[in-house]
Amino acid sequence: MENRIECEVKTDSTHLPLPKSKMPECWNDDMRMDYLFSHFRPHSVNPIDWESKMKFWTALLEVWCVENNKPMFSLSGLRKAFQRKGRTPVCLPTVIETMHRNGLLVVKEEFFRIPPQQTWTAWTIDLLIKKPVSWTFNKVSNFVFNSMKMVSEDILYVHIGACKDLGNKLLASVNCNRLIELNELAVLCGQEDLEQLQAIVHGLCQQGKAAIKQGNAVLIKLGDPHISDLDVGVYTLQCNEQTLTRHIEQLEAEKQMAMQEARMYISKNMKQAARNCLRKKHVLDSCTDKRTSALDNIHLLLTRLQEAKSDVKVLEAYKLGVAALKSTLKGSGLTEDSAADIMVQVEEVLDVHREIQATLAQPLEAEDGLEDELTQLLVSQDTLEQDLTKLSIISDLPEPPDTMPAIHPPHRKLPIVEPAL
Repeated sequence: MENRIECEVKTDSTHLPLPKSKMPECWNDDMRMDYLFSHFRPHSVNPIDWESKMKFWTALLEVWCVENNKPMFSLSGLRKAFQRKGRTPVCLPTVIETMHRNGLLVVKEEFFRIPPQQTWTAWTIDLLIKKPVSWTFNKVSNFVFNSMKMVSEDILYVHIGACKDLGNKLLASVNCNRLIELNELAVLCGQEDLEQLQAIVHGLCQQGKAAIKQGNAVLIKLGDPHISDLDVGVYTLQCNEQTLTRHIEQLEAEKQMAMQEARMYISKNMKQAARNCLRKKHVLDSCTDKRTSALDNIHLLLTRLQEAKSDVKVLEAYKLGVAALKSTLKGSGLTEDSAADIMVQVEEVLDVHREIQATLAQPLEAEDGLEDELTQLLVSQDTLEQDLTKLSIISDLPEPPDTMPAIHPPHRKLPIVEPAL
């Protein structure tokens, strides 16, 4: 018994509908969660409590849809997702019915019946105003008196707010401006449930952010509500390109196999079988050349189409630039004649400025007398220097030595000794 209880507690602690960081703080409060899991009391008994409980479940369901990448859910799926300690919330039918009545949830069939050209506002007006009054009365009456029976366990509902959030996330994560199949888009965005992904894309179509083309394959274009013939042509060429590439790879593999068989037969001295393998290899070479030529043509067409798209964008940019430049010139009154007049005026102003500078650079007084006096002073200074040079005596003397002379001791005469006879 104790082991079974421990196992149940471990399962409840690990099985959470959301990551721990996004779980409500009251999830571990048994008393609070017992109240939130219980049936709704009549709204008239305690309106504030009723609204608080409904607000809790409304916010929690939207977070759960976005976090699990599931804009569609059923009542049975929610019961399994929000199990806690062996209990399931019995108030979910009332929550779903209230959200459906308020336009937060839409039944899957109704959701996909909305044409891509119709917006959510138009759909809401058509649903709540243009429908007969009796239908609305019956819906409200059934909700008030028998809401439990109206919500089926297996009916799928689409959460409008979560669908919009997931659509924006899809546009941000997948940068693709071409036609793409639903399966390929599922691989790119990591969505395993194609039905959930189709609901997200359909929601984007309602917002004018995507387009869907039904056919042998579900084709989707993100970021643009229109699918043109050019988009279909490019998609067809790309499909043919992939098909030809696979065929060429298969032919190359068959060629290698034929060569290996030919070598094997030669080693066994089976020349006729080896000749047949070589003949098969030549046929495969011819097929490969044809497929390669067709693939080159497709590559050329795709390249030309991409260049044409770029040229169109460049031309549109030129048109916008020319229109902006014309508007600027027209608004400022700038013309060729006005520009020439301005340049003439600039030259005249520059000439006047040069004359003013030349006038300001002229001396205020005549300085001829000052120049003569300065010349006389320079001549008298030169004469004075010559007189001083003649009177100088020290200038003819030799330069003093740089070092002190050496001092020698006095020389003493030695006596002369005469030789003996």
